[in-house]
Amino acid sequence: MKQRPINTNTYDSSTLPLGHQDSEKHGTYNQLCQFIKHIPAAMAMLDQEMCYLAASGMWLQYWQLESSEIIGNLHYQVFPNLPSSWQGQAEKCLVGTIGQFELEHPMTATNGSILWVKWKVKPWHTDEGIIGGLIIFTEEITPEKQLEQQLELTKLATDNAADAIFWITVNGELYYVNKQSCNFLGYSESELLQLTIFDIDLGLSREVLPTYWQQVKNQNSLRFESDFRTKTGHIFPVEINVNYLEFNGNEYQCAIVRDISPQKKINLDLREAKEQFQAVLNAVPGLVSWISADLRYLGVNQHLANAYNLPIESFINQEVGFLQTSPEFNDFVYDFFAKADLTNVREVKANVRGKTRIYLIVAQKYYRDKASLPAAVFVGLDITERLAMEDSLRHGQEKFRQQTEQLEETLQKLNSATTQLIQKHKTSILGQVVAGVTHEVNNPVNFISGNIGLAINYVQDLLYLIDMYQQNYPHPLPEIESEIEDIELDFIQEDLPKLLGSMMIGAERIRDVVRSLRQFSGLEAESIKTIDIHKGLESTLLILQNQFQGKGNCPDIKVVKNYGSLPYVECYPGELNQVFMHIFTNAIDAVEEKYRNLNTKKINSQPFEPEILITTEVKDNYIAIAIADNGIGVVEEVYSRIFEPLFTTKKSENSMGLGLSISEELIVDKHQGKLSCKSLIGEGTEFMIEIPIKLSLSDRQ
Repeated sequence: MKQRPINTNTYDSSTLPLGHQDSEKHGTYNQLCQFIKHIPAAMAMLDQEMCYLAASGMWLQYWQLESSEIIGNLHYQVFPNLPSSWQGQAEKCLVGTIGQFELEHPMTATNGSILWVKWKVKPWHTDEGIIGGLIIFTEEITPEKQLEQQLELTKLATDNAADAIFWITVNGELYYVNKQSCNFLGYSESELLQLTIFDIDLGLSREVLPTYWQQVKNQNSLRFESDFRTKTGHIFPVEINVNYLEFNGNEYQCAIVRDISPQKKINLDLREAKEQFQAVLNAVPGLVSWISADLRYLGVNQHLANAYNLPIESFINQEVGFLQTSPEFNDFVYDFFAKADLTNVREVKANVRGKTRIYLIVAQKYYRDKASLPAAVFVGLDITERLAMEDSLRHGQEKFRQQTEQLEETLQKLNSATTQLIQKHKTSILGQVVAGVTHEVNNPVNFISGNIGLAINYVQDLLYLIDMYQQNYPHPLPEIESEIEDIELDFIQEDLPKLLGSMMIGAERIRDVVRSLRQFSGLEAESIKTIDIHKGLESTLLILQNQFQGKGNCPDIKVVKNYGSLPYVECYPGELNQVFMHIFTNAIDAVEEKYRNLNTKKINSQPFEPEILITTEVKDNYIAIAIADNGIGVVEEVYSRIFEPLFTTKKSENSMGLGLSISEELIVDKHQGKLSCKSLIGEGTEFMIEIPIKLSLSDRQ
């Protein structure tokens, strides 16, 4: 064992302790050194300071050292890794407290291996009888130590083994028992060693022991099951592995015993589970089989066996397809095991008792353990009658679907016809009313407006004449002067022209309203005209002007016009004006409802300002008219149905839910345009009208 480098001072007489430097007086000391050097053992000699005085050749060879490396150097320099107990024991020897000591401990060799070393240390004395130092003997005991450790480990493992271990003599006496044996049987170790194997093993007696012993001796080992009895009399099943042994001329049997009560219970449970499982499979109203990866039957249920008039056992370990009655099922099995899929479903045909049946086969792979290949369960349900019913039902559903479509189409046509009829009826009535009103109003208005012009001229002439009289006759008669004061002639001269002018403006206003009514109602023949869309919007706003005025403390509705530059458009003016009317009416209702809600809940921290915004613009060959309000708004579920006939969100009895439906029909069908709506609850609603600038030839017919 090559140690780390140490001081290599050579040994001479000056290194000896005082009292040892006179060679003549210490011949015994020199002889001892020479004896140590040549002794055929690993031995060394140290002085009181624990410095080396001499070492045997075997010592140097054993530790792979040179004499010059150790003589005169401290023992703890040569061996720096000694345990602390070594130094303590050495100090006791040097002072004579103990006569000698032995110490065993491991040391690391130069190659990294662990060696066990045994030290024997005793003091040497000078001629005067005092302790001059120590004599050290060492030897390697690694093999003995390893054997000792192995024996200890073996005994420890045996004592603490999970299984019960018994050593039995040829007479059946218990020579050794471990802890588990005591735990098994409920005895202490001393109690158990006083018993025989016959007191424990119910399957063994003194009469059969010789035969049993010889059998184990011939086979060297034997495995069997028996029943053991505990100290309390409880009997439980065990599995015994017995080995024959000879030691120091004596025969023994080593019995390793394991309680198999849980295993027995598991086997019983498995058998019961298997029976229950088979019962469940037999109750399944279908054909059930489970097949191994080598395409052989592991089992089937009773339904499958009955289907082919065979016992269940006849299927076990048979190759798939041995019946040759269902090639489609066989192909399905082959394909399923050839792929990595864990599940699969397929319809197959099978010949069962001479009849072709259709089965829905459901396949599921499973693994019995991690190392094995997968097996699979196949469950087949007879769906022959079900498929026939589904086919019949499918034909019935198709017929019902066609009838439903026809009914829906008829209903749609009926709704459209109803809408058109109502629209035409309302238009007809409106046209008659407007025609009568405009005729009756137009004549008086023309009479009034025509005569007012003449009246203005007459009044101006009269006022001019009065003015001339006042200039030429500045001093009228008292009676005339009194009348002038009574009638306030100066005020009449100033106010009468204004009064006649206001009457003229009123007449013109009535004339404008009549003109708007005629234009809005389309009293003219229903034909395509090229018009200014803005004029149609203005005429509709004029008719609805009184509705824009606030009602019930609601502020006036502000109409914001964001008109773009539009070309003249080909359209049906009266019908387009009706669309404007319906949308404006809805917008007015929406803002008024929002005001009522805010006013009722009193949550409007800022005054609500109702507003309707009209925006027009050109988009390619279309014009777009957007009418937006800041009213109550509706949720998507509502405004997605807002153009359905008879659908309305208003509580008023006057609302029939036809206005927007009619509007969509007029825009889409009559003008080949689009009418859309988008809304946000609490924020408002916007209607977008898009119509072509010029109608196609088909629309003109």
